[in-house]
Amino acid sequence: MSIKIKFYLLVLIGFVIVGLQSCKNDFDNLYQTHTVTIQLNYPDDFEVAENATITLINYNSNITYTDITNANGIATFEIPYGIYNAAVSELRTVSGTAYIFTGNTSLTVTETDKNSDVTIINLSASKANNIIIKELYNGGCQKDDGSGTFYRGQYVILYNNSVVTTSLDNFCFGAAYPYNSQGSNYFYSNGSLSYETEGWIPAAQGIWYFPEGISLEPGEQIVIALNCAINNTLTYSQSINFANANYYTLYDIDVYSNESHYPAPSSLIPTSHYLSAVKYGIGNAWSCSYTSPAFYIFATQEVTPSEFATNVENYGNYGGSATQVYAKVPIDWVIDGIEVFKQGDDNQQRLTSAIDAGYVYLNNKNGYTLYRNVNQEATEALAENAGKLIYNYSGGTTDLVDGSTDPSGIDAEASIVNGARIIYSDTNSSTNDFHQRKKASLRD
Repeated sequence: MSIKIKFYLLVLIGFVIVGLQSCKNDFDNLYQTHTVTIQLNYPDDFEVAENATITLINYNSNITYTDITNANGIATFEIPYGIYNAAVSELRTVSGTAYIFTGNTSLTVTETDKNSDVTIINLSASKANNIIIKELYNGGCQKDDGSGTFYRGQYVILYNNSVVTTSLDNFCFGAAYPYNSQGSNYFYSNGSLSYETEGWIPAAQGIWYFPEGISLEPGEQIVIALNCAINNTLTYSQSINFANANYYTLYDIDVYSNESHYPAPSSLIPTSHYLSAVKYGIGNAWSCSYTSPAFYIFATQEVTPSEFATNVENYGNYGGSATQVYAKVPIDWVIDGIEVFKQGDDNQQRLTSAIDAGYVYLNNKNGYTLYRNVNQEATEALAENAGKLIYNYSGGTTDLVDGSTDPSGIDAEASIVNGARIIYSDTNSSTNDFHQRKKASLRD
């Protein structure tokens, strides 16, 4: 073997040795682990959460590691050396409101960094409503004999529009003064609502609240009869049949004693499905306007609904009247609302812009209902909806100016029957979020 060949062989062997050492170093870096401790720092007023998921992604290998936090908001990882992105996204429900906590940071793990301090991820919180008003039926229908309108049999449907299970504990119903949008509004001053900048909204005459222990899964709904929780179709064929064991009802006869408004509910509705009332105004029935209510849902915080509604320090007198009493509901408690106007009248807004920046028209007496529009983009984006959505929706009405329909073109109720999960529009504007539907969904 020539000297030249021997030289090249030695050089080659040297490269192999260096390469093997480099591979060994890479192997050591890949499989030698380092203990990393990460702690979540929550915004003020929020408790530390257990079981929040933290995700680490190695920038070089793209390998992902996950762990959950303990009761102190701390998670511990055993990971190889490398540079990581540490991120967290946590959903939590507090009194019916969903909060999403997000945060991330870069993390470098090296041999010389074995005794580094705990890594802190500072979280920010954003609020999103999960429970929405899917439908409000309040305007009544024509009697079979043509003698007039049957105004009762009103109902509301609440819907979990989010991805998390949500409790209805401390959930309440309220309606603002004046009952009708065209009525004199004593809260207006210089063209604006006096309470807009004061952080509250009136709940006229009393409130209703749910029994404890009720929760809604994502995509689940709950039907609540506002009055006459019986099979009304036996007398008025175009009305609503509430003889259903899954339905709930406003019924507290010791508080609101008007038996024509509140006949004994259908025997199919369990007594555990009766909502309770607190009355602080006059009258033997709680009113949801037949023409144009300002209806909203809220959840009390740090006090029970009863404690809030019986505290006289929360009261005010509408227009100075001793008999027209309202409670001041903090705006931060309000979950959702719908501002209804009567077409052709001089209407005035009652819900603040933070609750509802728009309104929806209703032509009452015709059996019409106010139904939430579909968020087309979000609904179509759900992989589970492939082949299940029904289009060419024709359930809107034509007797409002320019007509009223769901611009998505998706028939929500037909799609639900077909197995789809609907995500509804929620822009805090009834103008964008609702349309007048020609038939109550409970009659489909």
